[in-house]
This record gives sequence, C-alpha cells and structure tokens, in this order.
Amino acid sequence: MKLRKRVAIASIAAAALILSSGPAFAGQINGSGATFAQPLIDVCKVEFTKDTGHTVNYGAGGSGKGRSDFTANLVDFAASDSAYTSGFPKHLEYAPVYAAAIAIGYNLPTVKTPVYLTPQVIAQIFSGEIQNWNDVRIRTVNDGEVRVPVFATKRTTVKVGGKNVVKNLPVLDKNGKPKISSYKTVEANAKMPNLPITVFYRSDSSGTSEQFGKFLKGANDGENKALWPKTASGTFANSTPNPLSNYFNFQSANGSALVAAGVKGKVGGIGYAESAWFTGNNLGVALVQNWAGEFVEANAAGTSAFLVGGTVNDNGSLDTPYQKAIKGGYPIATASYGLVYPASAGKDPEKQKIVAQWHTYLLEECPKKFPEKGYISITGKLYDKAKQQIAKIK
Repeated sequence: MKLRKRVAIASIAAAALILSSGPAFAGQINGSGATFAQPLIDVCKVEFTKDTGHTVNYGAGGSGKGRSDFTANLVDFAASDSAYTSGFPKHLEYAPVYAAAIAIGYNLPTVKTPVYLTPQVIAQIFSGEIQNWNDVRIRTVNDGEVRVPVFATKRTTVKVGGKNVVKNLPVLDKNGKPKISSYKTVEANAKMPNLPITVFYRSDSSGTSEQFGKFLKGANDGENKALWPKTASGTFANSTPNPLSNYFNFQSANGSALVAAGVKGKVGGIGYAESAWFTGNNLGVALVQNWAGEFVEANAAGTSAFLVGGTVNDNGSLDTPYQKAIKGGYPIATASYGLVYPASAGKDPEKQKIVAQWHTYLLEECPKKFPEKGYISITGKLYDKAKQQIAKIK
C-alpha cells in the first residue's frame, strides 16, 4: 500500500514537472495583412510555436485587407506596410516590428552579371516610358564604373528549430546604423538584350505599392517630373501618370507571391516586392542607386542604413526619407507595422498577452533567425518606440 502511494505521488510530481516546463496557457491568435511580410511570418510563426506553444494564423491578403479586417474587428492583429490615411479605427496602435527592402526583381536569363538601375530609370520603366531592355537609358547605367558599399558583418549564433545556427549579421554602431567597411568599384557591363519589358504590378490594395509609389514620385524632379505627378496610392494603377490600359506590357497580380510568379513566368519581366519573393524564384534583383550616388543591394544592411535616416512619429509610424542622400542606404525600403489593440480596447486579455508576445518575437528574434529572408531587426529610436507600443497591448 505504501509502495503504491509512493508511486502515485511520484507520478503526480512527474506530471506536474512536465506541465510546468511548457507554457501555462497555449492559445492561438489570428491576423491578416501584408504579403510583403509573409516570407518572414511563415517561417517565424513555426519557431514561435516551438518556443511558446502558441499558434499564429496569418492570412496574407495585402496591407489594405489587413487594415480593413482590423477596422472591422475580425482579427487579433494585422500587418501593414503603410499607415492609415483615412477610416482610422477607434482603437489602434502601430508596432514597427521589422523592415525590408522593396526589391526590383527581373527575369533576364541571358544577363549573367548584375543589373544596375537608377531611380530615374526605374520610374521610367514603371511609368511605361521605357519599354525595352536595350533602351539607351538602361544601357548607359550598365556601361561603366559604379560604386558599391561593402558592409561589415559578424558571425552570430542563433537558435533555429531548437539548434544553434551561425548566421552572418551586419555590424551596427550605437545608433543602429550598419558599418561600411569599404567601397568597391565595379565595372557594370550587363549586356542588355533587345527584349520587351513586361511590368508586373500589384492589383490589390498594398502598402508596398504605396511606399514604392512615394519613391517613384520623388525619383523624377525637374524636367522629368511629369512622369510621376500623382500622390502615391495603395493601389498602384491609381498613382500611375497614364491609364495602364494604354500599355500592352503591364500585367496585374494579386499579392507579392503572384507578382514574383508573373516575373518568373515571363522572360523580360520586372516587378517590385520583398527580395525573398524574387531570390526564392531564382530571379535577378537589381542594385539601385541611392541619392548619395552609390549602388546598393536590396539587403538587410542597406535597409538599416536607409531607415536610420527616417523620422519616428508619436504613433509608432515612420516617415521614410525617399529623397535623402544616405551613405550605404538602399533607397526603396520600408518599415512594416503590426496593427494592434491597446489594453483599453477591452479585448480578451489572454489573447492580448499572446499578441504582445508575438510582436516582441517579431521584433527581437525573427530577422536574426532568418537573415537570408532579407528582413532587418529594428534598431535605434524606432526600436525604442516599438517596445513602447508593444507595452500598450497588455
């Protein structure tokens, strides 16, 4: 009898130990929004579940869909690459939790060397002004020496899938700006083919389109200003200078994945999206000239350099400096926001705790675990603001 009692007590103790080693409460949260963020969210939500026991369901229908779902109280959180311009929900906090470059991907299988593009040429392509890859304006940029920054990196061990994995991350100074170790002079010699350009653009309401439109509008001051006279819009076709029906070579696609798929399926195609969508499809990604005259890759270091020059607003959003000369900065980048409810919204407190955990995980862990996806860890003043915003959730 005493033996059975001791066994029972031991069993209860073992069960208690097992339960105490896992999360006290395992729940799930639902979100929707930006396809720009999907490559990072898809891999990192798996890690989040392993580390916390909680489940994140995320429907990537575009930033506009995320904002409308959040406004209608259909989700626990949303993701957007741009802030609201109207229809503000009663309860809203922006949490800037990661950022990435808006890459220019292309499908030119005969071009074996990197392609270099200036802001002016990009705007001319996406306005329909340039319609062939051997246009003299593209060939001129890709014929001669270009200056490319080389960033310092460090080997850092992070835990992925329960294992320690070594990753190369940019070296940052005390302000969160990546360090440029040197510059290299490169002979740009891409042989541009006599091939029509097919432009793939987002048909859905997209924060990526809105940020890209801000870049395009500022890319052609002076004599070329008429190329992008309109205010940037979340719907790409609404901000173009001429109706896209005027051009045979513009193709719409719903979401970043289908933009990349369109470019993949059309030799001569070009599009805009987060770089992982293009590199994952074995497509080329252009180096883009910044306003300091440097050509920069669409990578984490260049994105960090660019965003450090932005202005952090009281609501947690960031005004990006699309015409500012920033050394080392990739000139088409954006912070991406979690749209979250503050504690005062009266939401389920247990779900709010998970939402806060998830956004802290996005801020602190995800870009470090998967730097190859091209997203950056928020740094400097924007990081401090993100922590303040997340603290309002619970």
